[in-house]
Amino acid sequence: MGMATTTNNCSEYSHPCGARLETGQPRLSLVLATIGRIAELSNFLAHLDRQSYRNFELIVVDQNPDDRLEPVIAPYRNRFTIKRLKSEKGLSRARNVGLRHISGDVVAFPDDDCWYAADILAKLATALLDHPDWDGVTGRCNAPAFAREAGFLDRINVWRRAISFTIFLRVSVVRAVGDFDEFLGAGAESGFCSGEETDYLLRALEKKCRIYYRPDLLIGHPDVLVYDRGLRQKGYAYGRGLGHTVRKHRYPLWFLGYVL
Repeated sequence: MGMATTTNNCSEYSHPCGARLETGQPRLSLVLATIGRIAELSNFLAHLDRQSYRNFELIVVDQNPDDRLEPVIAPYRNRFTIKRLKSEKGLSRARNVGLRHISGDVVAFPDDDCWYAADILAKLATALLDHPDWDGVTGRCNAPAFAREAGFLDRINVWRRAISFTIFLRVSVVRAVGDFDEFLGAGAESGFCSGEETDYLLRALEKKCRIYYRPDLLIGHPDVLVYDRGLRQKGYAYGRGLGHTVRKHRYPLWFLGYVL
């Protein structure tokens, strides 16, 4: 069973972790789904271990059919908290499994092929400590479509101010929004292989959550146009997910053209 979605707004929670954030460091729960990648995950772990900010846990949701990840993870088990879980295929499904095991005040969703600069988590924690009225923060990836100006997310600019691995949300947002839509996301049986993170943020905005975009928080990620040989097929599946998300949230037809 999935996490129950409530009708509460973010503001109604008054940040259940707020008192802790005012007096100490927020604990970060990083929910990482992975399948079929070894070198990329090894690179992520190496960068994660270089973080100046250490109050975090990594929840690896392993969708491989075997234990190939254990030799990659094992060297880091005494460096920081790692929970390795198993789930069936599907990115949103894996994230929902991970969300049931978080213990932190802030939740993030790194890709298995992204990487963090050594000061990223420190900057993120400081931003949320300095701004207790923010329900979350999004950062930037090195893509031309991403906005260069900071500001709060809304229904229009969310498409240029967030992607899954740049999203950091207070746990109050997760409690308000609930599960990811398993109809969307990479590996979804529907074939709608994108849009799950934008759908999640749009649902958070509907709950009156205040999420701030910080373009100075740059998260590393490979250029998909360079490294992905199945770009055409992947682009079609991603486009279907985008279109479904636009329809689900009742955008006008012209907006689909704008996003594309």
